[in-house]
Amino acid sequence: MNLEEVKKLYTPIQTTKTLTTEEYKEKYVNLEVTLKACRECPNYSQNWACPEFNYNPLEKWDKYANIELIYTKIKYTPKAINTTYNMEEIGFIIENTLFLERNKLIPQLEEKEKQLNGELLSAGYCGYCEKCARIEKEKCKYPDKCHNSIESIGGLAIDTIEGEFNEEMKWIDMENGKLPENLSLLMAILY
Repeated sequence: MNLEEVKKLYTPIQTTKTLTTEEYKEKYVNLEVTLKACRECPNYSQNWACPEFNYNPLEKWDKYANIELIYTKIKYTPKAINTTYNMEEIGFIIENTLFLERNKLIPQLEEKEKQLNGELLSAGYCGYCEKCARIEKEKCKYPDKCHNSIESIGGLAIDTIEGEFNEEMKWIDMENGKLPENLSLLMAILY
């Protein structure tokens, strides 16, 4: 499997929605729940975009009046859904669909972040550097490129996707090597 083949396996469909940060926080922020999940991740305290933080992440929500949610549905083709993949192939597909779409969006959203004098919330951990400086107990080398995820500061991504975009979360069937109909990518700009 190569990159050209993977490009034919999906279509990204993007939708945006804006809420007041107060409404979002009331409906979808639960730091206790997200921190529990973060603690189980290998990036916990190993990446500057990930907890444990030396500040209260809930304060970020109070700095801004609005949140623009950017939801990208990675819709796989029937061929992709009906094919069985090995673990290596699934990893390659995810890297070149879900993460590729995230990485394509980041520069556009960084520009919008500047225009709005806001703060970009990415998806997942920061992957800007090959190895995060935090592992060596050093300061972040690119703080303007290091973006928290919605979850890392308490946002419930699944609840947001289901509640605001009326989409049911789907998951990869790793045991059987099957892709779902779609995967979901949620990013945001606080402003």
